[in-house]
Amino acid sequence: MTAANEALSTDTPATVTFDTLKAAQELRRTGFEEQQAEAVVTTISKAMNETVATKADLKLFQQSVHSRFEKMNLRLDALENRIILKLGGLMVTMTFLLLAIGPFYFRWVMSLMGTS
Repeated sequence: MTAANEALSTDTPATVTFDTLKAAQELRRTGFEEQQAEAVVTTISKAMNETVATKADLKLFQQSVHSRFEKMNLRLDALENRIILKLGGLMVTMTFLLLAIGPFYFRWVMSLMGTS
């Protein structure tokens, strides 16, 4: 049994062409009755249309993945900016703290060493 498994167009999602006539003829040639052959071919055709990915399906999936990565990149950029701002604030605070306490600390260390 041969089947042409290609999408009708990239705009038609999950539609796959399947030569049902040739498939039914092949089944009848090998001993299937007409109703049996039609039932088998109909079942196969429906299953293919429900489960086989077409070019349109793959394109839609690719766009979805690309969109998710873009959103993740935006979130990472926002998180990076928040971290930079917090670290910058911490650096400013530590600088002022060292400037305020530094001279007293320096004198205290010098007094411990016995020098003035």
